Amino acid sequence: MKMSSLLAATAAIALTGSVIAQDADETGTNFAEDQRSEETTGVEQLALSQELYAYGVDARDPLALVVAARIRQGVEVEEREYEIAEQDGEPEEAEIEFASAADMLDEARVLARGDETLAGLIAEVEADASRGRVGGPGRASGWVGARGTTSYNITFRGGERAAIWASGPGRTDLDMYVYDQNGNLICRHIDYSDRMSCFWTPRWTGTFTVQIRNLGGVGVSYNMVTN
Repeated sequence: MKMSSLLAATAAIALTGSVIAQDADETGTNFAEDQRSEETTGVEQLALSQELYAYGVDARDPLALVVAARIRQGVEVEEREYEIAEQDGEPEEAEIEFASAADMLDEARVLARGDETLAGLIAEVEADASRGRVGGPGRASGWVGARGTTSYNITFRGGERAAIWASGPGRTDLDMYVYDQNGNLICRHIDYSDRMSCFWTPRWTGTFTVQIRNLGGVGVSYNMVTN
């Protein structure tokens, strides 16, 4: 992963959403416009840690892995099963890795090769493992067939920032689309990678359709995290 791609991903992850009072009117688009919040969600922290981890592994940079581990261990993650609304084909792959803080530190230790300064940083991060953990985000693995779509029905609360991040194994082009219960397109993330994110604030508590579309010729597994 090139440094320019890392910076772009980090900038995208840092985008802020909105928080407003819940609206009882469930007509129109379930999206609160022109509202901003400086709050960073656990989903964004997890996404940033995974992006830094991928960069650190590619660049063989132990310091990046240590930073990734510090961010990763600050977020409590629960395993979830999301309601699948539609899936093209049958899953053909096992789950892909979702790196833990311990995984990241183990990799950093290997790359550090006895560097005492880095060893001290690794030990410090390990000692702080239980501090400042933020709860809430949930993770599940998914699968999408070649040139297919997998859709989920996920409920997000009105007036609270909604966040979704997904990442594949790097072998195809995946895009994300989010629609509200009235069929309105709320968010889409389109590029040539398999890393996707969407952030918005619903006007009311409602169910959203989250689509993972595979533009490539091979079916893949991916990780998906939501708040």
